Amino acid sequence: MKILGRALVAPFDEFWESLGVETEIPTTLIEQGHRSVFGADSYHPSPGVLPHWMNLPDAALSYHVAHELMHVVLRRRGYPTPLRGKSYTSESEEARVCGDIEEMIDHPSIESLLLPFPFDRTHIQQHLFKGAEQGLSESPVPEIGSLWWTTWACRFCELYFLLPYGDWLTLEEAYNRKCSAIAERGRDMMRIFSEEGYNNPSDALRTMVKCRDILGLQVTQKCVVFDPISGHHY
Repeated sequence: MKILGRALVAPFDEFWESLGVETEIPTTLIEQGHRSVFGADSYHPSPGVLPHWMNLPDAALSYHVAHELMHVVLRRRGYPTPLRGKSYTSESEEARVCGDIEEMIDHPSIESLLLPFPFDRTHIQQHLFKGAEQGLSESPVPEIGSLWWTTWACRFCELYFLLPYGDWLTLEEAYNRKCSAIAERGRDMMRIFSEEGYNNPSDALRTMVKCRDILGLQVTQKCVVFDPISGHHY
């Protein structure tokens, strides 16, 4: 398969043959860099400027496209979605934190489901590590109880599942030195992941609800967890 004229290198075809049918997205739309896969980062023929992800090396591009398609697969399978409460706008901090929680749940699930396919994650992992290291060294620690504090805790937990263990230990040491309370809350959520699981919709639902609660986001319905399978809100 190609995207915007570039071939998607192995193991993309193997991935597509195994999981592509679950996306219910025609290959022509993928090849066009369509919004149904890439959202706000999709390709627009006018003005015809290529998306930033087209600058990725071949192996990283192949992984990136598979990763974006896996977000579609998770939604098709009925993975939970965190929603801001009705009293908060789409531009609110509450909406942003709901996105952080969704990524914290989705990304480990995606990585687990992609394990059978030997994608080269080196470029992506280096980018994640350097970005986290730089942000941690240059940014002031958020105020305890603020929603940015919550974002940092979510990111701490998420990176545990995405980085090579050596890089993760380096970051953990930096978190412990600079913001030990954030690191401890992140480890609390890591324990929830371990106890409840995250590799199917029902496990991910329990994990999302418990992480939401330990972050205190159920108060004033800052974050409501929607289960598309049952139609219930938690």
